[in-house]
Amino acid sequence: MTQHQTHKSLPSPSAQPAHLPSPSAQPAHLSRPSVRPRRLNGKTSADVALIYGIAIAFVTLFLIYPIVNLLVSSALAVLNAASKPLPEHFFGYMLTVTWNTFYLALLTTFFSLAIALPLAILITKFKVRSANIWLGLLTVPLITPAFISSFSVIILLGRTGVLTKALKLLGIQFPQIYGLLGLVITQTLHTIPYSLLVLIAGLKTVPRHIEEAAQSMGASITKTIFTIVIPSLYPHILMAGIMVFLTSIGDIGGPLIIGGNYKVISMEIYSNFISYLGDERIPLIFSAWLILLSIILMIGVNKLMQLTNVKTKFRIGIMEYSNKKARLFGTLCIAIISILLLLPYVAIIIQSFAVRWNNSWLPAAFTLANYQKVAGETGAMLKTLILLGTVTPIIVLLGIIFGQMYKTRPGMRWLSYITLLPFILPGVVVGVSILQGYATVKLFGLSLSGSVILMIAAIAIRRLPVVLKPIEAGFAKIDIGQEEAAVSLGARELKAFMTVIFPQIRISVYSAIVIGMIKVVTELASSLIIYPPGWRNMSLYVAYYVSEGFISQASAMAVIMIILVGIGTVVSNYLASKENKKYG
Repeated sequence: MTQHQTHKSLPSPSAQPAHLPSPSAQPAHLSRPSVRPRRLNGKTSADVALIYGIAIAFVTLFLIYPIVNLLVSSALAVLNAASKPLPEHFFGYMLTVTWNTFYLALLTTFFSLAIALPLAILITKFKVRSANIWLGLLTVPLITPAFISSFSVIILLGRTGVLTKALKLLGIQFPQIYGLLGLVITQTLHTIPYSLLVLIAGLKTVPRHIEEAAQSMGASITKTIFTIVIPSLYPHILMAGIMVFLTSIGDIGGPLIIGGNYKVISMEIYSNFISYLGDERIPLIFSAWLILLSIILMIGVNKLMQLTNVKTKFRIGIMEYSNKKARLFGTLCIAIISILLLLPYVAIIIQSFAVRWNNSWLPAAFTLANYQKVAGETGAMLKTLILLGTVTPIIVLLGIIFGQMYKTRPGMRWLSYITLLPFILPGVVVGVSILQGYATVKLFGLSLSGSVILMIAAIAIRRLPVVLKPIEAGFAKIDIGQEEAAVSLGARELKAFMTVIFPQIRISVYSAIVIGMIKVVTELASSLIIYPPGWRNMSLYVAYYVSEGFISQASAMAVIMIILVGIGTVVSNYLASKENKKYG
Protein backbone atom coordinates (compact mmCIF):
# COMPACT_ATOMS: atom_id res chain seq x y z
CA MET A 1 0.00 0.00 0.00
CA THR A 2 1.47 3.34 -1.02
CA GLN A 3 1.73 6.42 1.09
CA HIS A 4 -1.14 8.04 -0.81
CA GLN A 5 -3.30 5.02 -0.23
CA THR A 6 -2.50 5.05 3.50
CA HIS A 7 -3.70 8.60 3.91
CA LYS A 8 -6.66 8.24 1.60
CA SER A 9 -9.10 7.47 4.42
CA LEU A 10 -7.90 10.24 6.73
CA PRO A 11 -10.15 13.27 7.05
CA SER A 12 -8.96 16.51 5.52
CA PRO A 13 -8.21 19.48 7.81
CA SER A 14 -11.40 21.13 6.64
CA ALA A 15 -13.39 18.13 7.97
CA GLN A 16 -12.27 18.47 11.61
CA PRO A 17 -14.91 17.71 14.28
CA ALA A 18 -16.68 20.77 15.56
CA HIS A 19 -15.45 20.27 19.15
CA LEU A 20 -11.78 20.54 18.12
CA PRO A 21 -10.33 24.01 17.84
CA SER A 22 -8.93 25.02 14.50
CA PRO A 23 -5.24 25.94 14.20
CA SER A 24 -6.21 29.59 13.99
CA ALA A 25 -7.92 29.31 17.38
CA GLN A 26 -4.73 28.34 19.26
CA PRO A 27 -3.63 30.56 22.14
CA ALA A 28 -1.38 33.41 21.08
CA HIS A 29 1.60 32.14 23.09
CA LEU A 30 1.46 28.74 21.29
CA SER A 31 0.95 29.98 17.78
CA ARG A 32 3.76 29.71 15.18
CA PRO A 33 5.09 32.81 13.46
CA SER A 34 3.03 33.66 10.45
CA VAL A 35 4.64 32.05 7.38
CA ARG A 36 3.15 32.39 3.94
CA PRO A 37 3.57 29.01 2.19
CA ARG A 38 5.15 29.16 -1.27
CA ARG A 39 3.65 26.40 -3.31
CA LEU A 40 5.84 24.96 -6.05
CA ASN A 41 2.92 24.93 -8.44
CA GLY A 42 1.90 28.43 -7.49
CA LYS A 43 3.76 31.73 -7.31
CA THR A 44 7.48 31.43 -8.02
CA SER A 45 9.90 33.18 -5.70
CA ALA A 46 11.96 36.02 -7.14
CA ASP A 47 15.32 34.21 -7.02
CA VAL A 48 13.97 31.07 -8.70
CA ALA A 49 12.15 33.18 -11.30
CA LEU A 50 15.43 34.94 -12.08
CA ILE A 51 17.24 31.62 -12.53
CA TYR A 52 14.47 30.30 -14.78
CA GLY A 53 14.55 33.55 -16.76
CA ILE A 54 18.31 33.31 -17.37
CA ALA A 55 17.99 29.70 -18.60
CA ILE A 56 15.07 30.50 -20.90
CA ALA A 57 16.90 33.60 -22.20
CA PHE A 58 19.96 31.49 -23.08
CA VAL A 59 17.85 29.03 -25.06
CA THR A 60 15.95 31.89 -26.71
CA LEU A 61 19.10 33.76 -27.75
CA PHE A 62 21.11 30.79 -29.02
CA LEU A 63 18.44 28.35 -30.22
CA ILE A 64 15.00 29.84 -30.86
CA TYR A 65 16.13 33.12 -32.41
CA PRO A 66 18.84 31.57 -34.67
CA ILE A 67 16.50 28.82 -35.92
CA VAL A 68 13.63 31.24 -36.62
CA ASN A 69 16.02 33.69 -38.29
CA LEU A 70 17.45 30.91 -40.48
CA LEU A 71 13.99 29.72 -41.53
CA VAL A 72 12.96 33.27 -42.42
CA SER A 73 16.20 33.90 -44.33
CA SER A 74 15.86 30.69 -46.32
CA ALA A 75 12.20 31.43 -47.11
CA LEU A 76 13.16 34.88 -48.40
CA ALA A 77 15.94 33.33 -50.48
CA VAL A 78 13.44 31.00 -52.16
CA LEU A 79 10.86 33.77 -52.67
CA ASN A 80 13.47 36.09 -54.16
CA ALA A 81 14.76 33.42 -56.54
CA ALA A 82 12.95 35.19 -59.40
CA SER A 83 15.21 38.24 -59.12
CA LYS A 84 18.34 36.22 -58.37
CA PRO A 85 17.85 32.68 -59.64
CA LEU A 86 19.20 29.72 -57.73
CA PRO A 87 21.55 27.30 -59.54
CA GLU A 88 19.84 25.30 -62.28
CA HIS A 89 18.14 22.09 -61.12
CA PHE A 90 18.93 23.03 -57.49
CA PHE A 91 15.76 21.60 -55.95
CA GLY A 92 16.16 18.33 -57.88
CA TYR A 93 19.72 18.12 -56.61
CA MET A 94 18.52 18.85 -53.06
CA LEU A 95 16.05 15.95 -53.25
CA THR A 96 18.81 13.65 -54.54
CA VAL A 97 21.10 14.62 -51.64
CA THR A 98 18.20 14.18 -49.22
CA TRP A 99 17.59 10.66 -50.51
CA ASN A 100 21.32 9.87 -50.18
CA THR A 101 21.27 11.09 -46.57
CA PHE A 102 18.19 9.08 -45.60
CA TYR A 103 19.36 5.98 -47.48
CA LEU A 104 22.66 6.05 -45.57
CA ALA A 105 20.80 6.56 -42.28
CA LEU A 106 18.42 3.66 -43.00
CA LEU A 107 21.29 1.29 -43.85
CA THR A 108 23.22 2.31 -40.75
CA THR A 109 20.14 1.91 -38.56
CA PHE A 110 19.38 -1.53 -39.99
CA PHE A 111 22.89 -2.93 -39.51
CA SER A 112 23.31 -1.34 -36.08
CA LEU A 113 20.06 -2.87 -34.79
CA ALA A 114 20.69 -6.19 -36.55
CA ILE A 115 23.97 -6.55 -34.65
CA ALA A 116 22.95 -4.96 -31.34
CA LEU A 117 19.65 -6.85 -30.82
CA PRO A 118 21.14 -10.39 -30.75
CA LEU A 119 24.04 -9.13 -28.62
CA ALA A 120 21.65 -7.54 -26.12
CA ILE A 121 19.59 -10.74 -25.87
CA LEU A 122 22.68 -12.91 -25.42
CA ILE A 123 24.13 -10.64 -22.72
CA THR A 124 20.87 -10.22 -20.80
CA LYS A 125 19.12 -13.56 -21.21
CA PHE A 126 21.80 -16.24 -21.57
CA LYS A 127 24.41 -15.38 -18.89
CA VAL A 128 27.34 -15.16 -21.29
CA ARG A 129 30.74 -15.44 -19.66
CA SER A 130 32.28 -12.15 -18.47
CA ALA A 131 29.25 -10.19 -19.70
CA ASN A 132 30.25 -6.98 -17.90
CA ILE A 133 33.73 -7.05 -19.43
CA TRP A 134 32.37 -7.55 -22.95
CA LEU A 135 29.80 -4.82 -22.40
CA GLY A 136 32.52 -2.42 -21.26
CA LEU A 137 34.60 -3.18 -24.37
CA LEU A 138 31.61 -2.82 -26.67
CA THR A 139 30.90 0.68 -25.33
CA VAL A 140 34.42 2.04 -25.98
CA PRO A 141 33.21 3.91 -29.12
CA LEU A 142 30.95 6.00 -26.86
CA ILE A 143 33.97 7.90 -25.48
CA THR A 144 35.61 8.46 -28.86
CA PRO A 145 34.79 11.02 -31.54
CA ALA A 146 32.74 9.57 -34.40
CA PHE A 147 35.21 10.74 -37.04
CA ILE A 148 38.00 8.66 -35.43
CA SER A 149 36.18 5.56 -36.66
CA SER A 150 36.39 6.96 -40.18
CA PHE A 151 40.14 7.25 -40.51
CA SER A 152 40.71 4.06 -38.49
CA VAL A 153 38.67 2.22 -41.13
CA ILE A 154 40.90 3.81 -43.77
CA ILE A 155 43.93 2.38 -41.93
CA LEU A 156 42.40 -1.11 -42.04
CA LEU A 157 40.40 -1.17 -45.27
CA GLY A 158 41.96 1.55 -47.39
CA ARG A 159 43.86 0.87 -50.59
CA THR A 160 46.94 -0.21 -48.60
CA GLY A 161 45.11 -1.30 -45.44
CA VAL A 162 46.03 -4.35 -43.39
CA LEU A 163 42.68 -6.08 -43.81
CA THR A 164 42.60 -5.23 -47.51
CA LYS A 165 45.96 -6.99 -47.88
CA ALA A 166 44.75 -10.00 -45.87
CA LEU A 167 41.63 -10.32 -48.02
CA LYS A 168 43.76 -10.18 -51.18
CA LEU A 169 45.72 -13.19 -49.95
CA LEU A 170 42.39 -15.03 -49.72
CA GLY A 171 41.52 -14.00 -53.26
CA ILE A 172 38.95 -11.42 -52.17
CA GLN A 173 39.09 -7.95 -53.69
CA PHE A 174 37.53 -5.56 -51.17
CA PRO A 175 35.51 -2.75 -52.81
CA GLN A 176 36.50 0.90 -52.73
CA ILE A 177 36.14 2.12 -49.15
CA TYR A 178 35.51 5.78 -50.01
CA GLY A 179 31.81 6.45 -50.42
CA LEU A 180 28.61 4.79 -49.23
CA LEU A 181 30.28 1.53 -48.13
CA GLY A 182 32.85 3.28 -45.95
CA LEU A 183 30.19 5.52 -44.41
CA VAL A 184 27.93 2.57 -43.53
CA ILE A 185 30.85 0.68 -41.95
CA THR A 186 32.12 3.61 -39.87
CA GLN A 187 28.68 4.77 -38.74
CA THR A 188 27.62 1.24 -37.84
CA LEU A 189 30.77 0.68 -35.79
CA HIS A 190 30.17 3.90 -33.90
CA THR A 191 26.42 3.50 -33.29
CA ILE A 192 26.30 -0.15 -32.16
CA PRO A 193 26.93 0.85 -28.49
CA TYR A 194 24.00 3.31 -28.54
CA SER A 195 21.64 0.60 -29.78
CA LEU A 196 23.10 -1.99 -27.42
CA LEU A 197 22.66 0.04 -24.23
CA VAL A 198 19.10 1.07 -25.09
CA LEU A 199 18.08 -2.50 -25.93
CA ILE A 200 19.69 -3.94 -22.77
CA ALA A 201 17.75 -1.38 -20.72
CA GLY A 202 14.58 -2.45 -22.54
CA LEU A 203 15.20 -6.16 -21.92
CA LYS A 204 15.35 -5.47 -18.19
CA THR A 205 11.75 -4.19 -18.34
CA VAL A 206 10.24 -7.25 -20.07
CA PRO A 207 7.78 -8.83 -17.58
CA ARG A 208 9.28 -12.08 -16.32
CA HIS A 209 5.93 -13.62 -15.44
CA ILE A 210 4.84 -13.52 -19.10
CA GLU A 211 7.98 -15.39 -20.20
CA GLU A 212 7.51 -17.92 -17.40
CA ALA A 213 3.90 -18.46 -18.47
CA ALA A 214 5.00 -19.10 -22.06
CA GLN A 215 7.66 -21.56 -20.89
CA SER A 216 5.20 -23.39 -18.64
CA MET A 217 2.88 -23.85 -21.64
CA GLY A 218 5.62 -25.60 -23.59
CA ALA A 219 6.93 -22.77 -25.76
CA SER A 220 10.58 -23.12 -26.75
CA ILE A 221 13.16 -20.50 -25.83
CA THR A 222 13.36 -19.36 -29.45
CA LYS A 223 9.59 -19.00 -29.75
CA THR A 224 9.40 -17.16 -26.42
CA ILE A 225 12.02 -14.67 -27.54
CA PHE A 226 10.38 -14.02 -30.92
CA THR A 227 6.77 -13.91 -29.68
CA ILE A 228 7.16 -12.39 -26.20
CA VAL A 229 10.52 -10.69 -25.70
CA ILE A 230 11.07 -8.91 -29.02
CA PRO A 231 7.47 -7.56 -29.30
CA SER A 232 7.85 -6.17 -25.77
CA LEU A 233 10.99 -4.40 -26.98
CA TYR A 234 9.31 -2.47 -29.79
CA PRO A 235 9.44 0.92 -27.99
CA HIS A 236 13.14 0.47 -27.19
CA ILE A 237 13.93 -0.81 -30.69
CA LEU A 238 12.23 2.28 -32.06
CA MET A 239 14.09 4.51 -29.60
CA ALA A 240 17.45 2.95 -30.49
CA GLY A 241 16.64 3.18 -34.19
CA ILE A 242 15.81 6.86 -34.05
CA MET A 243 18.98 7.60 -32.07
CA VAL A 244 21.08 5.85 -34.71
CA PHE A 245 19.12 7.45 -37.56
CA LEU A 246 19.58 10.97 -36.20
CA THR A 247 23.26 10.32 -35.41
CA SER A 248 23.80 9.24 -39.02
CA ILE A 249 22.01 12.30 -40.43
CA GLY A 250 24.04 14.66 -38.25
CA ASP A 251 27.42 13.06 -38.89
CA ILE A 252 29.92 15.39 -40.57
CA GLY A 253 33.23 13.69 -39.70
CA GLY A 254 32.48 10.54 -41.69
CA PRO A 255 31.42 12.29 -44.92
CA LEU A 256 34.33 14.71 -44.56
CA ILE A 257 36.97 11.97 -44.19
CA ILE A 258 35.68 8.88 -45.97
CA GLY A 259 32.57 10.05 -47.85
CA GLY A 260 34.28 10.45 -51.22
CA ASN A 261 31.78 11.53 -53.87
CA TYR A 262 28.73 10.39 -51.88
CA LYS A 263 26.80 13.60 -51.15
CA VAL A 264 24.84 14.04 -47.92
CA ILE A 265 23.08 17.10 -46.53
CA SER A 266 25.50 17.82 -43.66
CA MET A 267 28.49 17.82 -46.04
CA GLU A 268 26.66 19.97 -48.58
CA ILE A 269 25.88 22.55 -45.90
CA TYR A 270 29.49 22.60 -44.74
CA SER A 271 31.15 22.66 -48.18
CA ASN A 272 28.85 25.40 -49.49
CA PHE A 273 29.19 27.41 -46.29
CA ILE A 274 33.01 27.56 -46.44
CA SER A 275 33.17 28.02 -50.22
CA TYR A 276 34.08 31.51 -51.38
CA LEU A 277 32.68 30.80 -54.84
CA GLY A 278 29.44 29.18 -53.73
CA ASP A 279 25.99 30.67 -53.37
CA GLU A 280 25.53 31.76 -49.74
CA ARG A 281 21.82 30.94 -49.95
CA ILE A 282 22.41 27.22 -50.52
CA PRO A 283 23.57 26.29 -46.97
CA LEU A 284 20.68 28.32 -45.55
CA ILE A 285 18.10 26.50 -47.70
CA PHE A 286 19.65 23.11 -46.97
CA SER A 287 19.69 23.89 -43.22
CA ALA A 288 16.06 25.04 -43.20
CA TRP A 289 15.05 21.96 -45.19
CA LEU A 290 16.79 19.69 -42.69
CA ILE A 291 15.15 21.51 -39.76
CA LEU A 292 11.69 20.88 -41.24
CA LEU A 293 12.51 17.22 -41.94
CA SER A 294 13.82 16.74 -38.41
CA ILE A 295 10.71 18.27 -36.83
CA ILE A 296 8.43 16.08 -38.96
CA LEU A 297 10.54 13.08 -38.00
CA MET A 298 10.28 13.90 -34.28
CA ILE A 299 6.49 14.25 -34.49
CA GLY A 300 6.21 10.94 -36.35
CA VAL A 301 8.43 9.13 -33.86
CA ASN A 302 6.39 10.44 -30.92
CA LYS A 303 3.24 9.04 -32.54
CA LEU A 304 4.93 5.68 -33.15
CA MET A 305 6.19 5.58 -29.56
CA GLN A 306 2.63 6.05 -28.32
CA LEU A 307 1.37 3.24 -30.54
CA THR A 308 4.11 0.77 -29.59
CA ASN A 309 4.26 1.56 -25.88
CA VAL A 310 2.99 -1.41 -23.86
CA LYS A 311 2.31 -0.86 -20.17
CA THR A 312 2.37 -3.64 -17.59
CA LYS A 313 1.16 -3.45 -14.04
CA PHE A 314 4.17 -5.21 -12.56
CA ARG A 315 7.34 -7.09 -13.41
CA ILE A 316 9.37 -9.55 -11.41
CA GLY A 317 13.09 -9.57 -12.12
CA ILE A 318 14.75 -10.64 -15.36
CA MET A 319 14.06 -14.00 -16.96
CA GLU A 320 17.35 -15.79 -17.72
CA TYR A 321 17.67 -19.03 -19.66
CA SER A 322 20.05 -21.84 -18.72
CA ASN A 323 21.26 -23.21 -22.03
CA LYS A 324 24.95 -24.17 -22.15
CA LYS A 325 25.15 -24.29 -25.95
CA ALA A 326 23.49 -20.89 -26.31
CA ARG A 327 25.75 -19.49 -23.59
CA LEU A 328 28.89 -20.81 -25.30
CA PHE A 329 27.71 -19.64 -28.72
CA GLY A 330 26.81 -16.23 -27.30
CA THR A 331 30.19 -15.81 -25.63
CA LEU A 332 31.95 -16.70 -28.88
CA CYS A 333 29.83 -14.27 -30.94
CA ILE A 334 30.30 -11.41 -28.48
CA ALA A 335 34.06 -12.03 -28.37
CA ILE A 336 34.32 -11.92 -32.17
CA ILE A 337 32.19 -8.79 -32.50
CA SER A 338 34.08 -7.06 -29.67
CA ILE A 339 37.40 -7.78 -31.39
CA LEU A 340 36.09 -6.49 -34.73
CA LEU A 341 34.64 -3.41 -33.04
CA LEU A 342 37.88 -2.63 -31.21
CA LEU A 343 40.20 -3.46 -34.10
CA PRO A 344 40.00 0.07 -35.57
CA TYR A 345 41.06 1.55 -32.24
CA VAL A 346 43.97 -0.89 -31.95
CA ALA A 347 44.97 0.23 -35.45
CA ILE A 348 44.87 3.87 -34.31
CA ILE A 349 47.22 3.13 -31.40
CA ILE A 350 49.67 1.32 -33.69
CA GLN A 351 49.43 4.08 -36.31
CA SER A 352 50.18 6.72 -33.68
CA PHE A 353 53.66 5.22 -33.22
CA ALA A 354 54.27 4.57 -36.92
CA VAL A 355 56.81 6.30 -39.11
CA ARG A 356 55.18 4.85 -42.22
CA TRP A 357 52.58 2.10 -42.65
CA ASN A 358 52.00 1.16 -46.27
CA ASN A 359 51.64 -2.27 -47.88
CA SER A 360 52.94 -4.11 -44.81
CA TRP A 361 51.44 -5.98 -41.89
CA LEU A 362 53.06 -3.62 -39.39
CA PRO A 363 54.70 -0.20 -39.69
CA ALA A 364 58.21 -0.15 -41.11
CA ALA A 365 59.46 1.63 -37.99
CA PHE A 366 58.11 3.00 -34.74
CA THR A 367 58.72 6.43 -33.25
CA LEU A 368 57.59 8.84 -30.54
CA ALA A 369 57.94 11.78 -32.92
CA ASN A 370 54.19 11.85 -33.60
CA TYR A 371 53.42 12.35 -29.92
CA GLN A 372 56.20 14.92 -29.64
CA LYS A 373 54.69 16.82 -32.56
CA VAL A 374 51.21 16.66 -31.04
CA ALA A 375 52.54 17.60 -27.58
CA GLY A 376 53.88 20.76 -29.18
CA GLU A 377 50.30 21.74 -30.05
CA THR A 378 49.65 22.89 -26.51
CA GLY A 379 47.21 25.48 -27.82
CA ALA A 380 44.80 22.79 -29.04
CA MET A 381 44.87 21.01 -25.69
CA LEU A 382 44.48 24.26 -23.77
CA LYS A 383 41.51 25.30 -25.90
CA THR A 384 39.91 21.89 -25.38
CA LEU A 385 40.31 22.30 -21.61
CA ILE A 386 38.83 25.82 -21.85
CA LEU A 387 35.79 24.40 -23.65
CA LEU A 388 35.49 21.67 -21.03
CA GLY A 389 35.69 24.23 -18.22
CA THR A 390 33.08 26.54 -19.75
CA VAL A 391 30.62 24.45 -21.74
CA THR A 392 30.29 21.54 -19.30
CA PRO A 393 29.23 23.69 -16.30
CA ILE A 394 26.82 25.65 -18.52
CA ILE A 395 24.99 22.59 -19.86
CA VAL A 396 24.92 20.82 -16.48
CA LEU A 397 23.48 23.91 -14.76
CA LEU A 398 20.94 24.36 -17.55
CA GLY A 399 20.07 20.67 -17.27
CA ILE A 400 19.40 21.02 -13.54
CA ILE A 401 17.34 24.20 -14.01
CA PHE A 402 15.19 22.80 -16.80
CA GLY A 403 14.86 19.44 -15.05
CA GLN A 404 13.54 21.18 -11.93
CA MET A 405 11.28 23.40 -14.02
CA TYR A 406 9.70 20.49 -15.89
CA LYS A 407 9.22 18.57 -12.64
CA THR A 408 7.63 21.31 -10.56
CA ARG A 409 5.94 23.42 -13.27
CA PRO A 410 3.94 21.08 -15.53
CA GLY A 411 2.76 24.11 -17.47
CA MET A 412 6.32 24.62 -18.73
CA ARG A 413 6.65 21.10 -20.18
CA TRP A 414 6.04 22.48 -23.67
CA LEU A 415 9.52 23.97 -23.48
CA SER A 416 10.99 20.44 -23.38
CA TYR A 417 10.24 20.07 -27.10
CA ILE A 418 12.40 23.11 -27.79
CA THR A 419 15.28 21.98 -25.56
CA LEU A 420 15.15 18.58 -27.29
CA LEU A 421 15.43 20.20 -30.73
CA PRO A 422 19.28 20.32 -30.85
CA PHE A 423 19.33 16.53 -30.42
CA ILE A 424 17.53 15.99 -33.71
CA LEU A 425 19.35 18.78 -35.56
CA PRO A 426 22.79 18.16 -37.11
CA GLY A 427 25.58 20.20 -35.56
CA VAL A 428 26.27 22.00 -38.83
CA VAL A 429 22.71 23.36 -38.80
CA VAL A 430 23.15 24.62 -35.23
CA GLY A 431 26.43 26.25 -36.19
CA VAL A 432 25.10 27.85 -39.38
CA SER A 433 21.97 29.18 -37.64
CA ILE A 434 23.92 30.80 -34.78
CA LEU A 435 26.57 32.28 -37.07
CA GLN A 436 23.89 33.57 -39.45
CA GLY A 437 21.91 35.08 -36.60
CA TYR A 438 24.84 36.94 -35.05
CA ALA A 439 26.97 37.67 -38.13
CA THR A 440 26.54 41.45 -37.77
CA VAL A 441 26.16 41.70 -33.98
CA LYS A 442 28.95 43.40 -32.03
CA LEU A 443 29.71 43.24 -28.32
CA PHE A 444 31.85 46.07 -26.90
CA GLY A 445 32.87 46.90 -30.45
CA LEU A 446 33.97 43.33 -31.26
CA SER A 447 32.14 41.15 -33.76
CA LEU A 448 30.58 38.09 -32.12
CA SER A 449 31.10 36.04 -35.28
CA GLY A 450 34.87 36.20 -34.71
CA SER A 451 34.81 35.39 -31.01
CA VAL A 452 34.88 32.19 -29.03
CA ILE A 453 31.63 33.18 -27.29
CA LEU A 454 29.52 31.87 -30.17
CA MET A 455 31.54 28.64 -30.27
CA ILE A 456 30.88 28.05 -26.56
CA ALA A 457 27.20 28.87 -27.01
CA ALA A 458 26.87 26.61 -30.07
CA ILE A 459 28.46 23.59 -28.37
CA ALA A 460 26.39 24.23 -25.22
CA ILE A 461 23.12 24.34 -27.17
CA ARG A 462 24.16 21.34 -29.27
CA ARG A 463 24.93 19.14 -26.24
CA LEU A 464 22.24 20.37 -23.82
CA PRO A 465 19.71 17.57 -24.61
CA VAL A 466 22.15 14.70 -23.89
CA VAL A 467 22.86 16.17 -20.45
CA LEU A 468 19.27 17.16 -19.71
CA LYS A 469 17.82 13.67 -20.22
CA PRO A 470 19.79 11.83 -17.46
CA ILE A 471 19.09 14.70 -15.06
CA GLU A 472 15.38 14.50 -15.89
CA ALA A 473 15.56 10.76 -15.17
CA GLY A 474 16.97 11.60 -11.72
CA PHE A 475 14.15 14.06 -11.05
CA ALA A 476 11.58 11.44 -12.11
CA LYS A 477 12.43 9.39 -9.00
CA ILE A 478 11.95 12.32 -6.62
CA ASP A 479 8.73 12.90 -4.69
CA ILE A 480 8.04 16.61 -5.15
CA GLY A 481 6.08 16.54 -1.88
CA GLN A 482 9.39 16.62 0.02
CA GLU A 483 10.28 20.01 -1.40
CA GLU A 484 6.72 21.26 -0.96
CA ALA A 485 6.87 20.29 2.70
CA ALA A 486 10.14 22.20 3.18
CA VAL A 487 8.69 25.28 1.47
CA SER A 488 5.47 25.10 3.52
CA LEU A 489 7.61 25.11 6.69
CA GLY A 490 9.16 28.41 5.67
CA ALA A 491 12.24 27.47 3.66
CA ARG A 492 12.87 29.47 0.53
CA GLU A 493 12.32 27.44 -2.62
CA LEU A 494 15.98 27.64 -3.67
CA LYS A 495 17.20 26.53 -0.26
CA ALA A 496 14.65 23.70 -0.17
CA PHE A 497 15.94 22.48 -3.53
CA MET A 498 19.60 22.61 -2.50
CA THR A 499 19.09 20.86 0.83
CA VAL A 500 16.31 18.38 0.01
CA ILE A 501 16.27 17.62 -3.72
CA PHE A 502 19.82 18.14 -4.99
CA PRO A 503 21.44 15.49 -2.73
CA GLN A 504 19.01 12.94 -4.21
CA ILE A 505 19.86 13.76 -7.85
CA ARG A 506 23.60 14.14 -7.29
CA ILE A 507 24.40 10.77 -8.86
CA SER A 508 22.41 11.69 -11.97
CA VAL A 509 24.31 14.97 -12.11
CA TYR A 510 27.63 13.11 -12.01
CA SER A 511 26.43 10.94 -14.89
CA ALA A 512 25.43 14.08 -16.78
CA ILE A 513 28.89 15.57 -16.18
CA VAL A 514 30.54 12.45 -17.68
CA ILE A 515 28.27 12.54 -20.73
CA GLY A 516 28.76 16.30 -21.08
CA MET A 517 32.55 16.02 -20.97
CA ILE A 518 32.58 13.29 -23.60
CA LYS A 519 30.28 15.19 -25.93
CA VAL A 520 32.14 18.50 -25.50
CA VAL A 521 35.53 16.97 -26.27
CA THR A 522 34.25 14.99 -29.25
CA GLU A 523 32.07 17.74 -30.78
CA LEU A 524 33.11 18.49 -34.35
CA ALA A 525 30.11 19.44 -36.49
CA SER A 526 29.20 22.82 -34.98
CA SER A 527 32.87 23.61 -34.26
CA LEU A 528 33.78 23.23 -37.95
CA ILE A 529 31.27 25.92 -38.84
CA ILE A 530 31.74 28.39 -36.04
CA TYR A 531 35.31 28.24 -34.70
CA PRO A 532 37.17 31.60 -34.74
CA PRO A 533 40.32 31.94 -36.88
CA GLY A 534 43.28 30.21 -35.22
CA TRP A 535 41.06 28.72 -32.50
CA ARG A 536 41.23 24.96 -33.07
CA ASN A 537 40.54 22.43 -30.35
CA MET A 538 41.70 18.80 -30.41
CA SER A 539 38.78 17.54 -32.50
CA LEU A 540 39.45 20.16 -35.17
CA TYR A 541 43.14 19.31 -35.18
CA VAL A 542 42.39 15.62 -35.76
CA ALA A 543 40.14 16.52 -38.69
CA TYR A 544 42.84 18.88 -40.01
CA TYR A 545 45.61 16.26 -39.77
CA VAL A 546 43.47 13.66 -41.55
CA SER A 547 42.49 16.06 -44.34
CA GLU A 548 46.18 16.90 -44.90
CA GLY A 549 47.20 13.22 -44.91
CA PHE A 550 49.06 13.25 -41.56
CA ILE A 551 47.40 10.05 -40.36
CA SER A 552 50.02 9.19 -37.72
CA GLN A 553 49.79 12.61 -36.08
CA ALA A 554 45.99 12.45 -36.23
CA SER A 555 46.15 9.05 -34.51
CA ALA A 556 48.40 10.40 -31.76
CA MET A 557 46.03 13.31 -31.10
CA ALA A 558 43.07 10.90 -31.11
CA VAL A 559 44.75 8.65 -28.53
CA ILE A 560 45.38 11.66 -26.28
CA MET A 561 41.72 12.68 -26.65
CA ILE A 562 40.56 9.19 -25.66
CA ILE A 563 42.87 9.20 -22.62
CA LEU A 564 41.65 12.67 -21.59
CA VAL A 565 38.00 11.65 -21.79
CA GLY A 566 38.77 8.32 -20.10
CA ILE A 567 40.38 10.04 -17.11
CA GLY A 568 37.41 12.36 -16.72
CA THR A 569 35.03 9.42 -16.96
CA VAL A 570 36.89 7.40 -14.32
CA VAL A 571 37.01 10.35 -11.90
CA SER A 572 33.31 11.13 -12.34
CA ASN A 573 32.33 7.47 -11.97
CA TYR A 574 34.41 7.26 -8.80
CA LEU A 575 32.65 10.30 -7.36
CA ALA A 576 29.27 8.85 -8.37
CA SER A 577 30.00 5.48 -6.73
CA LYS A 578 31.25 7.24 -3.61
CA GLU A 579 28.07 9.30 -3.50
CA ASN A 580 25.97 6.18 -4.07
CA LYS A 581 27.57 4.45 -1.07
CA LYS A 582 27.08 7.58 1.03
CA TYR A 583 23.36 7.86 0.30
CA GLY A 584 22.67 4.24 -0.56
